[in-house]
Amino acid sequence: MKLVIVGGTPGSGKTSAIKFIIQELKDLNIHYVKFDVLNTEDHILIKEKFGISTEKKISGDVCPDHYAALEIPKIIESNKDKDLILLETAGLCLRCSPYIHEGLAINVLNILSGKPSSYGPLLTQADVVALTKGDLISQAEREIFRSEVVKVTEKGTLLVESNGLTGEGAIDIAEAIRNSPEIRGKITLKHAMPTAVCGYCYGNKTVDSDETLKRYKLGKSLKARIPNRNCGKCGFASCNEFIRAVLDGKAKENKCPFLKAEGI
Repeated sequence: MKLVIVGGTPGSGKTSAIKFIIQELKDLNIHYVKFDVLNTEDHILIKEKFGISTEKKISGDVCPDHYAALEIPKIIESNKDKDLILLETAGLCLRCSPYIHEGLAINVLNILSGKPSSYGPLLTQADVVALTKGDLISQAEREIFRSEVVKVTEKGTLLVESNGLTGEGAIDIAEAIRNSPEIRGKITLKHAMPTAVCGYCYGNKTVDSDETLKRYKLGKSLKARIPNRNCGKCGFASCNEFIRAVLDGKAKENKCPFLKAEGI
């Protein structure tokens, strides 16, 4: 089985590019997963168009890339009969990326989205960079942007000019996928992702340093006692949502069946 993770900011053209890539890989048994924050119907459209198995994952108040990293083992376990798992994630903050060493990492990069040097691991750790929207600028500007991408990516990164309307670049990306490694054994992230660092991450709404610090300490303490299962048994979609509800007084700690006692 191969695992391919496609990341990119909203509007970069990820889904459009993926449709052409799936067409080029139609001989494979593919499972497509779309990670989004609030809502998506892309998985339905792709299932209807290509007749492959699909599913959606909604991260809610959790970073979609963090959520994707937590869900990857479950997705692999339930799709062992597939040749390829194609995972698309929103990639919102540019500091996070669920890319793994054992699979193939593809960044769909909007050529109009700013300097490549302002991007984090979503770009710098990619094995393949698909440059989109290049038809909107001149050839000289495309060459300059391409050279800037080379400066921040690793040696050997494949750069492909991609077009979600014409399918340009899909053949090259499909070939890279066919040549990518199989998943065997333990999987590891290419880059450590930042976690909650302040009270706002735990739902604080007051613009006050003391209140924010207090909220952070309470949230951190509670998070240490709750495993990241996101099982939903507490009535909330994720552990982070449950922690926020407890801190807001809208839920009791004992609603989590896996809650550890204090001091353990």
